Amino acid sequence: MMDDTPAESGEPPLEPPLGCADPLLWRVARALHQAHRPRPDNFCECRAFWPCPDAQLAEEALQLAYDRPSPRTSRPGLGRSSNLGRWSA
Repeated sequence: MMDDTPAESGEPPLEPPLGCADPLLWRVARALHQAHRPRPDNFCECRAFWPCPDAQLAEEALQLAYDRPSPRTSRPGLGRSSNLGRWSA
């Protein structure tokens, strides 16, 4: 990772690193990462070929937790003219 993101050392830290945008997501993703580690026989701890889908999801979630934009900056504008669906006011 680059630009103030944690250095790749093989294992993500247990605690969210400084600058982590979503510490709760980090902790959940880190637990999933821990549960789906590779074994010496190239299988995951869950006995699927490694990397299993859960291991890949854990990696994506760790990255998302670190890079997630603030909900306030990702909301659509109030004057938006596109169709927002039946649940919009």
